[in-house]
Amino acid sequence: MKLSEQLKKMRIDKGLSQEELSEVSNLSLRTIQRLENGESSPREDTIHLLTKALEVPRDYFTEIYQTSNNANEKTKRGRFPWFIVSLTIIGCSIGVLLGVNYVLSNTQLPNDGVSSIVVITVAVLFAGIGMLLGSLLEKKFNK
Repeated sequence: MKLSEQLKKMRIDKGLSQEELSEVSNLSLRTIQRLENGESSPREDTIHLLTKALEVPRDYFTEIYQTSNNANEKTKRGRFPWFIVSLTIIGCSIGVLLGVNYVLSNTQLPNDGVSSIVVITVAVLFAGIGMLLGSLLEKKFNK
């Protein structure tokens, strides 16, 4: 259970409104609302005031807060950037094909050294475009 859910449950179990908990704990009403809605993370002194007001052990919310934070970190770290990797590979492949096509169709290039530079440049350009598009999609879909 998340800290926000547990705080709300404890407050209701004690028969307190948000305003009453605010008064008892010496925290602002807005702080209580933000914590219960999961909009903010409590500081150590805030947790201490809440545990005192709700008459629970001092480390009661700390354990819940640390557990939920560890779960969130694992979720964030566990994501693999599929869009970035796949679109970079696709972009690079398209770049190589277009570069080779350009080199083969252009008979005015002076030597093979220039031809390979053209192919590599076009491949890197398209790989960069794929990487950019992939990062935009990662931001959009992995919030």
